[in-house]
Amino acid sequence: MTKPPPHPTALRWRPFRLPLRARFEAAHGATASRDGVLIEVRDAGGHTGIGEASPYPSLGGGTVDDVLTLLARHGFAVFEGGELSGGTGVEALRCAVDVATLDLAGRVAGRPVAALLSGAPAASIAVNAVIGGGTPEEVVGYALDAVRAGYRVLKLKVGVASLAEEVRRIAAVRAACPDAAIRLDANGAWDEAAAREAVEAFVPCRIEWLEQPVPPSEFEAFARLNAASPVRIGADESLTDPVLREWILERRAASVVVLKPMMLGGVRAALDVGRRAIDRGMTVVVTTTFDSSVGTAAALHLAAALGEVAPGTPVAHGLSTGEHLGGDVVEEAFVPVDGRMALSAAPGLGIDVDEDALDAVATASWSDWVRA
Repeated sequence: MTKPPPHPTALRWRPFRLPLRARFEAAHGATASRDGVLIEVRDAGGHTGIGEASPYPSLGGGTVDDVLTLLARHGFAVFEGGELSGGTGVEALRCAVDVATLDLAGRVAGRPVAALLSGAPAASIAVNAVIGGGTPEEVVGYALDAVRAGYRVLKLKVGVASLAEEVRRIAAVRAACPDAAIRLDANGAWDEAAAREAVEAFVPCRIEWLEQPVPPSEFEAFARLNAASPVRIGADESLTDPVLREWILERRAASVVVLKPMMLGGVRAALDVGRRAIDRGMTVVVTTTFDSSVGTAAALHLAAALGEVAPGTPVAHGLSTGEHLGGDVVEEAFVPVDGRMALSAAPGLGIDVDEDALDAVATASWSDWVRA
């Protein structure tokens, strides 16, 4: 950004719960709904910006109650970064503050957020379909539906069943979708020995990469797997710990870096990590955490801004999770068309909260405005 963003002068927030269309199975547990907190900021001229704090409890991000406690305790001081110490809910709230401030700045400047972050952001982004657990027949059905909808990259969750069953499931998807790229995400489900066995078993299925095969705490095992694996290894949950993130970046201990703004403290923090990873020769992919369309739009702007950093190396990003939601805070969910998402030319995030849609999913009223 060429100049400091306009400083907000007032803040309010409202919690919500988004149901999923079906329970989503992953190694860290099943997800039936997503809870979050919408924040809105306003400047002295009456311009507004929106952001979302949706921590993921099963991934260690805290809860909505943690976010609400932080907001009640610190109020407008959440815009003074030092006021938020480490703890659960902090990164999600930092993300909401960052996104709301960027949205406000874009609306004031009349420019999309991505254009504030880079000189020539990508106009559209390829995205992957996200498929949870299930029988081979069920997962093949989901995969075929995705391919018919225009997706060229399929991301499947693993670590949710026996290795033999998962190999059957992935092999069935490969046979049914011979031209699709297949990514796998284990969410830290295995120890090193089990991860090595899984990698070898998946090789015949022509896997693009495998995310987070071992828990974040097993960082040395992670590095050994990445060095020896015939399949590219991605770091996801490992990046949420700042010390471990630096360890991975400095040693290039991953082939792929997965950026979740909601877990990294915002778009600008994630953009910094992504640029550093690209400089070190790593592939960078942006994903959401089953966020509302507000969080998804923020992740899209991040992916578009990173497109300028790594031109000529297109990658499908994980931004299609809105298709799994049974509710949203906008009138029409922000979802891909033909496997891509276009960057809006509208200022800021390019979306507006719909009050009727928000009323349908809100779990409390708006707080009163808190002023600087």
